Amino acid sequence: MGLKSLLPRFLKPTIHFIHVIEPRNQGDMLCYPYLYFKKYFKRYNCKIHSTKNIDFGSISTRDTVVLASGGCFECLDRFQDAINTLLDINDCVIGWGCGHNAHHDRPVYWHIDFSKFKLLGVRDYNYPGQKYVPCVSAMHPLLEMHQETVRPIGVIEHQDFPITEFPFDKTDHRRSMYDICRFIAESDGIITNTYHCAYWAQLMNKKVILYKPWSTKFDYFRHQPVVYSGNLAKDIEQAKTYPGFLKESRDINRVFFKEVKCIIERYKF
Repeated sequence: MGLKSLLPRFLKPTIHFIHVIEPRNQGDMLCYPYLYFKKYFKRYNCKIHSTKNIDFGSISTRDTVVLASGGCFECLDRFQDAINTLLDINDCVIGWGCGHNAHHDRPVYWHIDFSKFKLLGVRDYNYPGQKYVPCVSAMHPLLEMHQETVRPIGVIEHQDFPITEFPFDKTDHRRSMYDICRFIAESDGIITNTYHCAYWAQLMNKKVILYKPWSTKFDYFRHQPVVYSGNLAKDIEQAKTYPGFLKESRDINRVFFKEVKCIIERYKF
């Protein structure tokens, strides 16, 4: 038995997972890596923080911080400030599938020095100077769900931006992951204005129509959805499906996990 395995639990460094804890938004709740790589991470002390309320005093220089907070970059100045504080107090901050998310009507004034990250993978494809790692929620097993199709088009709306234009069956991202995935699986195509529901629908090999995008987070999909033009029939015809996208996204996350594992095991002992 190696020396590392003999270390008492209280001597092992802590891994701090930071994400937005928002029960009304399944994307926020399901985007942190501990859920999907628990078998490995549970050998360490692990602490979960909400991006809105980080316990900075509990984070020591020996620890590792994993920031996996959805569209946390450029979203709010208080998020920018919190991320800068993390980068100042800890030299092993890992960004896993984070996204740029500047709202069109809400500027931010604080900027992040991304060079301070020990490792950074962003969910934004071809974002200048940053490595692409799609949201880790791709690992969720419910994305493999198959159901008999019961509707040609389904609508999934963001709780803050209702979609009222269409006469189709509708749900929203406050539902359970099971309910959301079942709704997607039962639909041939999805109209949505939520990032994660567009992403999950593409992972489930469905056509996606993006309705009135309101943030830069919609600009960097691996496969850019068709933006609603006012002519839905034409938009549906132009939309595509991506049969290999789920496997690709999972494979990238598994490779990134190995990089994270190497940092934890080599850098912190």
